Amino acid sequence: MSNERTSGAFIFLAGLAAGAALGILFAPQSGKETRAKLASKGRAAKDKLDDLIEDGHEQWSELKGKAADAATMTRDEVNDFVRFLFEEGKDLLDRVKEEGEAHASTKRKPR
Repeated sequence: MSNERTSGAFIFLAGLAAGAALGILFAPQSGKETRAKLASKGRAAKDKLDDLIEDGHEQWSELKGKAADAATMTRDEVNDFVRFLFEEGKDLLDRVKEEGEAHASTKRKPR
């Protein structure tokens, strides 16, 4: 199930990047301006992805430490911990979706 969420988030981000690139390519600008804008957007997307990866790594490290502690927990404590992890995962996915939607809405230009 986690793999499905990861691939879904990756597909969403890839679609978002492709949509932004197509929007820039079809904008009425010179080739030089378009290339500069694409390079700028690419760097911004890479920086954002790097930040997301760093945040994910930090959360993973934190949760990994908690998982080690879970080895000595009672059954009820483990169940509570699993529920917590599931909710955190849903929260992270929701935040990624919201950031993607917000990013996409700032790229739309009214006609």
